[in-house]
Amino acid sequence: MGLFRSKSLPPTPKAPVISNPLAVVPLKPDNVEVKKDTQGLIHLKMTPPLKPFKRKVAQWLRYEYSAKVELDEMGSLYYSLVDGRQTLSSIIDAMAQKLGKSRKETAQNVVAFTKSLMTRNMLVLMVPANIPERGKS
Repeated sequence: MGLFRSKSLPPTPKAPVISNPLAVVPLKPDNVEVKKDTQGLIHLKMTPPLKPFKRKVAQWLRYEYSAKVELDEMGSLYYSLVDGRQTLSSIIDAMAQKLGKSRKETAQNVVAFTKSLMTRNMLVLMVPANIPERGKS
């Protein structure tokens, strides 16, 4: 009968295929609060959405679920360039120029830092609809 038959799931939409991974646009999530201190460094605070019961228990126990990160000069420069319009490639170019380092070294550091912020849910990537092919501008 239908006891052991698995239900068919709706097809999952295919993720866009991109040839240039640096053509993505980093975005600041809505649940991330950005503050600057007196030295101009950025402090991030991410508050995850909680279900009502969990939120009530946390308030009762005075427990805070938020995650906080204090960025250094390089991280603050990177996060200040994240505006929802610039691609990762343009951010790398701007940082390499400002810091006076090679583009390759800056790209490695920016990609690693982007991954770190994404695992902490403090940054998301958007794939734009019209991505230039690799080698074309």
